[in-house]
Amino acid sequence: MPRSVLQPRRASPRPTPADTPSGRPRPAIHQTPRHDAADVCQVRCINQQKVDVARAALPSPATLSGLTEFLRALGDVTRLQIICALGAEGVEELCVCDLATLVGVSDSAVSHSLRTLRQLGVVRYRKVGKIAYYTMDDAHVTALVRQGIKHLVPEHRRS
Repeated sequence: MPRSVLQPRRASPRPTPADTPSGRPRPAIHQTPRHDAADVCQVRCINQQKVDVARAALPSPATLSGLTEFLRALGDVTRLQIICALGAEGVEELCVCDLATLVGVSDSAVSHSLRTLRQLGVVRYRKVGKIAYYTMDDAHVTALVRQGIKHLVPEHRRS
């Protein structure tokens, strides 16, 4: 049985901008980017053994859905600032007022972000009188954000 299947790659038709009722072409705001022939396979070659191994390694759809929600929550600048602040060495906990001052948004905006992070198990809080102190609840998240920073900011990379 052959290890892989080779088939010529068919060229897909290039999208053309749709005309408006006035006859003028629409502005090219959401066009699909064109690909160089160098960045795609020019023949269809499937290594079924590797595909099967990769498929077996995929997390369940429910896990991927949860991960999508988690990563979407990390896609907010305010929440990332909160995670960076609470995960900083020497900072055990900060109250909502401290975080609002640090991030430069209102107490209610910080509270909203903290609620999202709390629901995801990223942070936890304790109440002392009328003050709510927050701390990181999952060191994995701090490590993930630090790795992301190292990936993006060359001066944070270590050889």
